[in-house]
Amino acid sequence: MRDSINIELYVLCFNEQKMIRHTLNYYAQICSKIVVIDNQSTDNSIELARSYENVEIRYLDSGNEFIEDKLQETRNNCWKGSTADYVIVCDMDEFLYDKNLMEKLLMAKHKGIAIPIIIGYNMMSDHFPSNYDTLITQQVMHGKRSNWFDKSIIFDPKKVKEINFSPGSHQSYPEFYEDNITDNLLELKLLHYKYLGREYLYKKHEGYVKRMSDISRAKKHGYEYLDGEKHIDNMFDSSTYLHKIIE
Repeated sequence: MRDSINIELYVLCFNEQKMIRHTLNYYAQICSKIVVIDNQSTDNSIELARSYENVEIRYLDSGNEFIEDKLQETRNNCWKGSTADYVIVCDMDEFLYDKNLMEKLLMAKHKGIAIPIIIGYNMMSDHFPSNYDTLITQQVMHGKRSNWFDKSIIFDPKKVKEINFSPGSHQSYPEFYEDNITDNLLELKLLHYKYLGREYLYKKHEGYVKRMSDISRAKKHGYEYLDGEKHIDNMFDSSTYLHKIIE
């Protein structure tokens, strides 16, 4: 079915050696091309990425700082010039999901839908899934609804002139070449695989804080990183009852 629809992935990366194999294992099933945009990783993320077929590496130099403005600019422009049916522009822990994903995307293509509707979820686990031979969607299937992740991460680059993502891509203000076609009955899920064990996140957030730029601090971009372990503990402590998101 992948031969019937052309999907490209554009994914940002910084020190994702634990997550990147989960991400590439998943998207390699549906994407004809994967572009990993590396923001000066210091681990072996890119070496792992190079072991996959159809992966292109690009580099983003932010002066070894976390500068959301530069990430926002990258998300808004990295896909331009693509002739794919759909592009997915996301972070390493964001997974576009539906149990009939390819069928729905083919339907969206045939209907001429420029931006499918996305419903977001925070997926959660007490431990990071270390089995890379099984898809992460088969290992962590519970989570909670999060409208903060109703992000328009997939769209038709031939119909969308500008996607105009806000910081973090949590909102978008697209400009179209022609009128946008929507279908409220065609929905896809965004599974946010971030909350995969406290210790994993403690270390990850600590790394982000160390390289956070003054401008990002001033604009409160990534404010949850500055809360340290408190934000992480609050998320886990307030999520004792989770729903099964993947059937």
